[in-house]
Amino acid sequence: MEGNQRGLSAGQEAMWFVHRWAPDSAAYNITLAFRVRTPASAPLDVPILRRAVAELAGRHEVLRSTFAEERAGPVRLAGQVDLVGLDVREVPGAGDAELHDLVAEAGSAPFRLTEEAPLRVVLLRRAPDDAVLVVVTHHIVSDRTSQWLIMRDLLDAYLGLAETGRPAWRPLKATFDDHVAAERRMLASPQRAELEERWSRLCAGAPAAELPADRPRPVRQTFGGATHRVAFPADLDRRLRERAERAGVTPFVQLLGVFQALLHRYGGQPEFLIGCPVATRFGGAMRDVVGYLVNTVALRASFTPDTTFAQAVESARRQMRDAVGVARYPFALVPGVLGLPRAQDRPPVFQIAATMVATSRLEPLLDLLADDAAAELDYGGLRLSIVDVAHMEGQLDLSVELRRSSNSLTAVLRYNTDLFERETIERLGDHFLLLARAAVDDPGARVGAVSLMTDDELRGLLRLGQGAAGP
Repeated sequence: MEGNQRGLSAGQEAMWFVHRWAPDSAAYNITLAFRVRTPASAPLDVPILRRAVAELAGRHEVLRSTFAEERAGPVRLAGQVDLVGLDVREVPGAGDAELHDLVAEAGSAPFRLTEEAPLRVVLLRRAPDDAVLVVVTHHIVSDRTSQWLIMRDLLDAYLGLAETGRPAWRPLKATFDDHVAAERRMLASPQRAELEERWSRLCAGAPAAELPADRPRPVRQTFGGATHRVAFPADLDRRLRERAERAGVTPFVQLLGVFQALLHRYGGQPEFLIGCPVATRFGGAMRDVVGYLVNTVALRASFTPDTTFAQAVESARRQMRDAVGVARYPFALVPGVLGLPRAQDRPPVFQIAATMVATSRLEPLLDLLADDAAAELDYGGLRLSIVDVAHMEGQLDLSVELRRSSNSLTAVLRYNTDLFERETIERLGDHFLLLARAAVDDPGARVGAVSLMTDDELRGLLRLGQGAAGP
């Protein structure tokens, strides 16, 4: 390769294919936005923030790159720092609703990966002491953790430059290229055949989980999507954590078992596959590295008419244990291992996924990502609060992202709008809460024996009955 050319990971190559397939889609844009307020006497310094963006681009090469298709395949082209800039947009007097729309607009513009950097930094300045800082990346160079790292590094650079003239960072111990090299070594080793065999056994004979759709699936995936959020009541969140502790599992495994039970009740499938994104930051050296450092593993659920909630949770525990064993093998190569043809109407292997972001276990800045709009953090004199906008919609039929902060639990349901009406997903969210409560009320109860009629649905049915019996 030439001096500025870099190889891609298998996941990046798959992402490149998707981008070329749908270059105008924003389904793989990742958006993170913080409202930033400062004392009136010390407004946000835009020139210093602009320098901080340049320092950020210098620290993480993947953020100042473009992509190209060469004869041997796609490559990343490392660019100069000035490929990334700060876009300042003055919006004096903008209300909260308008600011939210402006953040969504910044996050929904597609990236031209052959021409521009896969990083967009926008400052929506309502007043000198009140602005929204928006960071948008393409998934080909980022993931959920990387997005937080980018925002953290940007803020730390700003604070360091303002105080000492240098970014307040710890040195990087690795780069994304180290990850690519490690993956290629694994794929050239005997471990590859072993992992491919394990993937084959894991998926053999199991169909993808399916939900009854409101409309036929289009012949070509459009990546149209929307988001519905489900807030878990505090008492249910507490009881779920207590139940998970008694069962000797993590809160995610507890909820995963319930989510799979919900899919079984909706689709009626005795056995099915769903996906679960997992981090591929193997080793402490990768802790601060920005890049596409996530892989997807398959979870194989199995139900009988007698399966209890406790058994569903124990099954989820075993599934996660087995998934760890195949996490090093790039999911992008799995369809080829399984002999699956590339389909235009859906992603391969599975179309439903679940993951969890346990924000309270990481650094304080990340705790703002729990959808609590009232939360505010003092970060070196900057008062930060989240501006939460929908993003990464339409990739799958349905994905559930469980977000846990220090004081809340939220399920973020992203769904394919070609297939589902919003009312369908809202009802599914209500039934998720219903089954979660049933699982802690009586873990020994059979999954199939619990009524899926919520209190609101029951009251509506009774009202219909009373109307039919009236004069």
